[in-house]
Amino acid sequence: MITVCVLFVLVQLFQWFQGFMLPFPLYLLAGAFLAIASNYEKGLTALLKQIHTTSDSSQ
Repeated sequence: MITVCVLFVLVQLFQWFQGFMLPFPLYLLAGAFLAIASNYEKGLTALLKQIHTTSDSSQ
């Protein structure tokens, strides 16, 4: 009985998501956010290294 209920809910959610459309600019913003979030630490460490090497070379 639980399996039937779970499958019913999943099918209903799937049908609802198929009818749910987001505007294109929202997709672009979400993609940009995901790219920034996934590369945040990598970019932050590169920035810190760049600042550190700049301060070392000026001394």
